[in-house]
Amino acid sequence: ISVTSTWTNTTDKEQTLILEDDLRADGGKEDMVRSPNDVHDLYYFHDIYWQQAYGFRADGYRIRSNSNSRDGVLTYEPTDGTSLKLNPGGTYSLVRQIIVGRDLPEVLAVHDELSGKPRSPATHLKITDANGIPVVGARVAIQSAAGSRGTTVSDRVGKIHPRLSPGDYRLTVEYAGLKISENDGRPFAMSSGETRQDLKFDQLKLGRATVSVTDDAGRSLPAKVEFIGSGDTKSPNWGPETAEFFVKNLAYTASGHVETPLAAGQYDIIISHGPEHDAVFTKLTVVAGQTATISAVLKHSVATPGWVSSDFHSHSSPSGDNTGSQKGRVLNLAAENIEFAPCTEHNRISTYDAHIQELGLKPFLATVEGMELTGKPLPLNHQNTFPLKFTPRTQDGGAPVTDDSPETQIERIALWDDRSEKLIQQNHPDIGWLFYDKDGDGKPDEGYARSFGLMDVMEIHPIDTALELQPLDMRDGKPFGNNRVFNWLQLLNQGFRIYGVVNTDAHYNFHGSGWLRNWIQSPTDNPAEVQYMEMVRASEQGRLIMSNGPYPEVTFTAVDSKQTVVSGQELTARSGKVDVHVRVQCPNWFDIDTVQILVNGRTSAELTFTRTQHPKMFAHGVVKFDNIIPVTLKEDSHLIVVTGHRTEVLGDVMGPFGGAQHPAAMTNPAFVDLDGNGFLPNKDTLGHPLPVKFTEPK
Repeated sequence: ISVTSTWTNTTDKEQTLILEDDLRADGGKEDMVRSPNDVHDLYYFHDIYWQQAYGFRADGYRIRSNSNSRDGVLTYEPTDGTSLKLNPGGTYSLVRQIIVGRDLPEVLAVHDELSGKPRSPATHLKITDANGIPVVGARVAIQSAAGSRGTTVSDRVGKIHPRLSPGDYRLTVEYAGLKISENDGRPFAMSSGETRQDLKFDQLKLGRATVSVTDDAGRSLPAKVEFIGSGDTKSPNWGPETAEFFVKNLAYTASGHVETPLAAGQYDIIISHGPEHDAVFTKLTVVAGQTATISAVLKHSVATPGWVSSDFHSHSSPSGDNTGSQKGRVLNLAAENIEFAPCTEHNRISTYDAHIQELGLKPFLATVEGMELTGKPLPLNHQNTFPLKFTPRTQDGGAPVTDDSPETQIERIALWDDRSEKLIQQNHPDIGWLFYDKDGDGKPDEGYARSFGLMDVMEIHPIDTALELQPLDMRDGKPFGNNRVFNWLQLLNQGFRIYGVVNTDAHYNFHGSGWLRNWIQSPTDNPAEVQYMEMVRASEQGRLIMSNGPYPEVTFTAVDSKQTVVSGQELTARSGKVDVHVRVQCPNWFDIDTVQILVNGRTSAELTFTRTQHPKMFAHGVVKFDNIIPVTLKEDSHLIVVTGHRTEVLGDVMGPFGGAQHPAAMTNPAFVDLDGNGFLPNKDTLGHPLPVKFTEPK
């Protein structure tokens, strides 16, 4: 591509002209190489996994680059060293070429030709393992005496096709993160004509692995399959966390079937489909030249009739702050048994529909168009909302724009699409700053008061902080921020009815989704029949359970009237006596050891039950706890049930980040009115002042 830019001096004075291009190439999570910051005849960057490479050059100029993993500035400096002066009324044009190729070797070959060198002949090299099996997806780094000629990736038949000038080269070859060539590379001589050759690498002995995944009713399931090398066998590393079906050592499947070449060796395998299903933990022996097979049945052990699981906050490359594949995001969601997921990219309305259709996931995943309106300041001025009208081929899909005022921005959302009914979610707030410290000076004020009545739900994760309630979120012994769960309980006591939600806010695809979810009351358990407005209204009414895994079923019954409600609803109990039925289920890969009922946000010894102190109340099967707990109230009270495990963590099924959480779940509040005159909050601040903006201790 040839690009010409022309400058005109419209002033009455001579101007010094600096020729610059601003460049953005997001490589932070990619396998990307780029020219070092220096002066070059050619500036390049190459995204190896996604097989796209670009080069910038201009005859008569050298390019000074100053770039980081995302942004860069290219300054074009005349090779004769002259300074460019532009007289009044004068013009100057810069012509440069952008070279587009599948890989860096191709970009370098084109640059050589544009620089006057002879056209390099094609090379056709077939990469095979010790038994002659073609190696698909091998990365071949090419080195000559003059330096690197870049990396290319073998195609579907194991071949690479770099154009190389005649000479001697060394090839360093990797497959799925495993180096298979000699330490100093495989020597290779390029002749003057087109070259065809097979290169066998004895260090790699490939077999195949096939995995089929069904539930206990025989239905094929979307799933996540983790391959962990055992003993001397290394774990595969198929691709970056932006990828789709093969992400680092994970295989995601929409169909319940995985088939892949795999280096011979021993592997530990974890197969999962979210916390409603038991996971399968097994071993796999791969023999060179043979196929190893696993048929996994994931028992749907946790029954959730009348409730569907959801994640209201997910991202991918259209959000602009990450490079994760959106198809990979949809695979993540379905594999983790998220049954309803609005599409919530940053600052644009987008849709998952095409991916769901292509992957055949309509029976498993319901969706609707939405967005995250992402303004400043962070973390206050971010709101998710759905449904929104998606208008293709318009700016941002027809989305509203941000505002520097959190109040104006959330009002804009509420008014969008002719004041249509929609769920408005406040994302990851510093509750003290948002509600009680508008100017952020650490002194209480009215907060962003115009926002309060427009928030339907609010993110309050991390949820396992509910197991140890304290004003600050402590991590590694240091305060990280205000504890949202604790501050949310304080808000409820002040009379705010903004219900809680927890979401992953996933941006990448390595265990990206699934480690936080909401179960929402629904008239159907079939994702294909889920109506998004049912999800909106149930959430607006607090009929929603927050969890990172455990599934608590909770009802609240007035002893006198026998009226029964779920979370989010009001209950009249003139006797002050309420029976709380708590039933907690877990699959086979984590447990709970605690159940407690919060009364107006406070814990008590009488309403805290642990496996150690109350062993007869707990069980070891799928149902971990199933008890009716009598509660006697002296004033109007909101009741919340919290459950989890104080010492164990979710573990390997949820990966290194999500798996480090303690299992935890909590309901939204049920509001108990003792006199029939409506619920009155008690204004208790739980022994601590209402929060202000968090500042890190010095």
